Amino acid sequence: MSVSTAAGFSPGKRPAAAVVRFSTADYAPRERLDAWREVYGRTLLKLDIEPIEVGEFHTDVQMRKLPGLGMIFGSRSATLYRRSRIDSDDLMMSFGLAGGFEAMQFGRTETMGPGDAVVVTAGAPGYVRVPSGGRTITLCVPRQAMSCAVSELDTALCRRIPADSAALRLLTSYVGILDEAGSLAAPDVQHHAVTHIHDLIALALGATREAAEIAKARGVRAARLRTIKTDIAENLARDDLSVGTVAARHRLPVRYVQRLFEAEGITFTDFVLDARLARAHRMLIDRRLVNLKIGVLACEAGFGDMSYFNRVFRRRYGASPSDVRAQARSAN
Repeated sequence: MSVSTAAGFSPGKRPAAAVVRFSTADYAPRERLDAWREVYGRTLLKLDIEPIEVGEFHTDVQMRKLPGLGMIFGSRSATLYRRSRIDSDDLMMSFGLAGGFEAMQFGRTETMGPGDAVVVTAGAPGYVRVPSGGRTITLCVPRQAMSCAVSELDTALCRRIPADSAALRLLTSYVGILDEAGSLAAPDVQHHAVTHIHDLIALALGATREAAEIAKARGVRAARLRTIKTDIAENLARDDLSVGTVAARHRLPVRYVQRLFEAEGITFTDFVLDARLARAHRMLIDRRLVNLKIGVLACEAGFGDMSYFNRVFRRRYGASPSDVRAQARSAN
């Protein structure tokens, strides 16, 4: 396990980003329960941990701390996480990626299915019960980030947020993309990402009219654009990739998708072309692909017309695909 401080996992306590990983696999079997309880539970999360099942257990989580946001990704054995000590008034939003879970606070007990979410507070006793093999994401945010943005915040706590909530679906996708892309290292990206996540949490909880309008113009647009760009990257090789098919997959009007790109000073069509050319270039200089024909690589990048591919490639890179490959071979 790598832990740079034992100050707890409050998102507001440290100005710089930090990544902490905890896994019971790093400990001898006889030490795992104590480490799980003391290091992960009481030191990092200020929680009491009770294993539910007898026998072998595990926890494997990654925790990321940003100014104004904590993020926990991982899986674990069946566990009861109980809060009896009041450490702060931070809010914690948990949603299950696989399997459901249960939360209790303020005398309310909610059962979440796969994809559902719930928000609880560190400022009151309660528990979260996670089944064996459950994979979850937990986001920790300062209460003040939500207090002015959410209507009747207290009544929204420990209430199930259904998986089909548009704001929750977008938040789940956005957080996953940010984590997988490894793009949270840059401070400017961190600032914007935290703001966007705050916006989406507020919408999922029930934002005020003013906060909802701000969130839709800021966090929602940013999350949708990031999600759509990821969708495009995953489907570059498809010959049916178009603004219409992408808009349909995301249940959005075509003109809305077009405007998302236009706000960044580029058209949807030009963004796709840029992405395809960049993929083709990466493959051409990859020595592992040196035996594949250029036509095959062009097709993998989404180009079905070789004459068009050669023309736009030369215009972008000032050299033909074969010249770029030859230069890469000579450099190796």
